[in-house]
Amino acid sequence: MFDQFTKARLKITLLISVITAVILSAFGGTVYYFYKQQIVFEISDKLKSTAFEIARGLEETPNDVLLTQKLKIPNDVYACIYNYSTGLLFYRGKICNFDQPFTGFKVFNQEVVFSVVINKNLDQYHIYVGKDLKNILKDMYKLKAILFYSFFGISSILLVFSFYISKFILKPLKISMKKQEEFIQNASHDLKTPLSVISSNLQLMKHKNFKNVERNVAIAENNLNYMKKIVEDMLFLSNIGHKSKEKVDINKIIKEILQDFEQQIRKKNIKTEIKLDENLQIEGNAEDIKRLLFNLIENAVKYNIENGKIIIESKNRAIYIKNTGDLIKEEEKEKIFDRFYRADKSRSSEGTGLGLAIVKEIAKIYGIKIKVKIEDNMNVFILKF
Repeated sequence: MFDQFTKARLKITLLISVITAVILSAFGGTVYYFYKQQIVFEISDKLKSTAFEIARGLEETPNDVLLTQKLKIPNDVYACIYNYSTGLLFYRGKICNFDQPFTGFKVFNQEVVFSVVINKNLDQYHIYVGKDLKNILKDMYKLKAILFYSFFGISSILLVFSFYISKFILKPLKISMKKQEEFIQNASHDLKTPLSVISSNLQLMKHKNFKNVERNVAIAENNLNYMKKIVEDMLFLSNIGHKSKEKVDINKIIKEILQDFEQQIRKKNIKTEIKLDENLQIEGNAEDIKRLLFNLIENAVKYNIENGKIIIESKNRAIYIKNTGDLIKEEEKEKIFDRFYRADKSRSSEGTGLGLAIVKEIAKIYGIKIKVKIEDNMNVFILKF
């Protein structure tokens, strides 16, 4: 059985193959049609010219015998001249035996004939000029065969190529689907855990008959708040970039955020150094930009050590947020921006696991380049505007 990805590849391959077949058929048919029309035009033009040249010679030459000596007829064309009074006057190539006289073009088996009638000295002359089409039909058959084999060959190559290229067309979708599956699994896991805790504490409260249940209520409330925070972060993720934009003062936002964390900073005795350029602004939504900086500074405070350090500085339209604490491992520098990813596999870390995913999404929406590195034994997050 094929998985959904392979089925999608086969559908894309089939679609490309059908479209290609239609285009190649139309192209081949057009080439064949116009080549055939060109051949027909050349033949008809040649036969007409020869017939009218003979007619002009008849009108200008007083002696029919003298005319037959002066006629110049192409080698690949045959001609017959009939006088209605005396019969066959001249032929070149073959005698034209037709059941009934005619004028204009007519096709006989593999020959095309052009006929014209003129009157001279009370006599009527019938001129037939024809051409054998056997060689031309062979060329047309060869052209048809070439077009057919070319169509088959190119279609086969494109069939293989389209199946191969469909892998790359669907690769972003496959990655997106994989991330979506991981997101759903992680979200389910993160919501399932607090739900289990709340359910357990409700059961305990029932067995205690509502005696000394303050601790159980507190635990349930904490887990409800945790779930609420996950839902709020997920809703925020879905609304990034869909709000009004303005000039946002980054200096002002950073000062406000540091005030919000003043108590935690004082509690851990963290030293802060702020070195920001004046009039540092960005075009965007104030709420989005504040959340981006808030999440980074929150991490710098939350995962810092006692008597640690935070440095926030700006250089050449770039903001550097540095902090002491456990250094981010090289293999985790990209993963930390994934939704619900935590370096702590036991998931006992604080937070919802969506903080840096929100940072990454905001940066993507507003064209901000984000980079993580280790410098002077500190974690450094760089935002380039």
